[in-house]
Amino acid sequence: MSLRMLFDQATYQDMMTSWPTEPAVHDLPDGSHLPAIVNAKLLNTYLDTGCAPADEINVVKDGAARHPRAYATAGKLDPARIAMWRKRGYSFQIRNLDRWYPPLHAMCRAIQQETGFGCYVTAFITPAGAQGLDYHWDQNMGMVYQVAGVKTWQIWRPVVEEPHRGYKASNTQPLAEMVEQLKADGPDLEIELNPGQVLVLPRGWVHNPHALDQTENSVHLTFVIRERTGFWIGEKLAKAAIASTPLRRVITPADIVSETALAAQIDQARSALFDWLSKVDTQTFAAELLDTARSELEPDYI
Repeated sequence: MSLRMLFDQATYQDMMTSWPTEPAVHDLPDGSHLPAIVNAKLLNTYLDTGCAPADEINVVKDGAARHPRAYATAGKLDPARIAMWRKRGYSFQIRNLDRWYPPLHAMCRAIQQETGFGCYVTAFITPAGAQGLDYHWDQNMGMVYQVAGVKTWQIWRPVVEEPHRGYKASNTQPLAEMVEQLKADGPDLEIELNPGQVLVLPRGWVHNPHALDQTENSVHLTFVIRERTGFWIGEKLAKAAIASTPLRRVITPADIVSETALAAQIDQARSALFDWLSKVDTQTFAAELLDTARSELEPDYI
């Protein structure tokens, strides 16, 4: 139960030493148990019976999402409303399957143990001839496993550098003009993802996935890999530094409302931080950080 369920041994070994920076398509390895633990029938049943948590569902068409009131009653998923939106060509995003479907929880935890990266799983069910999400890029690596049907992935090279957490997220950028240019240029890659294939999609690569040309519904899982960056190390160091007594002392109002006094406080805090950082035992801190990387349940932001 790990990345080896998505990739063959050679690809897995390569990923562990040279993390992917370009999109690629791989066949699910022989002997993978993934098709046995999750399939299109299971995912559709969660929707059709109303058993999926309503707050983990998005109902989307052509990039626009419906309000939860449109498909939930008294906070519960409403199968009759789900059926209505299906008939209208809406796609369904089932988020965070790893939180409430134990086999995928086990797989994500195994991925975290072996890589130190957090992981969550989201499913997408798109009707034939329709589109759910449209032009965007993600803040984390996506590993897209096509469960059933075929989905078209139009992909462009990154238009921003190193998007991460809230920095350079596509939903914070002026996309309208950018999308027009992407359409005019045409995609750098166009992939027809078939059942049993896995698309590796690094963060920042713009994509426009759809099933507009298909005659069968598309179902896929995206394993979102929450990669570590220098930001993560810096954040953990800064958080640990708060334990330093000088950095926990109260600053008086007079030293905040005066620009000159505040500048002096900044200088003192910077000196205290530098002093604390210079004394950190990096080997000890690395051991603590490794344990955190392999165990924390919410290691990063989407």
